[in-house]
Amino acid sequence: MTESNSSAPLLTLWYKPGKTLQGLIASGKGRAEALVITCLFGLVQGWRFYSASEESGPGVLVVAAAVAVAMLYLYGWLLRNFGRWFGGTAQQVDLRTALGWGLLPWLVLFGGLAGLMGQAGDAAQLAAFYPIFFGAFVYGYIILLLALSVALNISVLKTFLCLVVTCLVSLFPLTLVLQIVVGPVAPAQ
Repeated sequence: MTESNSSAPLLTLWYKPGKTLQGLIASGKGRAEALVITCLFGLVQGWRFYSASEESGPGVLVVAAAVAVAMLYLYGWLLRNFGRWFGGTAQQVDLRTALGWGLLPWLVLFGGLAGLMGQAGDAAQLAAFYPIFFGAFVYGYIILLLALSVALNISVLKTFLCLVVTCLVSLFPLTLVLQIVVGPVAPAQ
């Protein structure tokens, strides 16, 4: 049984991620929210570049959000293709929905970390929160796995293997493109 349309997926995702995503995918809802979550995730990731330099303008945040959406589409496409190796039968739009909603715990985690980094004066204060952030990171990964498992219609183990293959295959070409675009970066001396 899937979650009803009247339930709040922002709440139920935390304790019933599989059923929540199953309900969202079955009803065709949650796609716009997945894009918003992805954009916010990109903004949080780009915030450190924005706040690190006086010269960086709001364009950095726009680029970060655009890169996050582009990666959502790229990983949705790659996961669909590699998911077929493991017997997955997902549509790309369902995978993008699952990926976007699966980023919600990490959005909260990295947003909280960015807030703590802004308030904490030194690394020793942040080190005290390490067990909490590690647990939240693992919990977010489990939610992502369960969401993708529902979208792909395969077991969690096969979803994990599909995610590993997707990350390995995309890691090397993406770093090559980054090296070509940015150029070699010399270490600071």
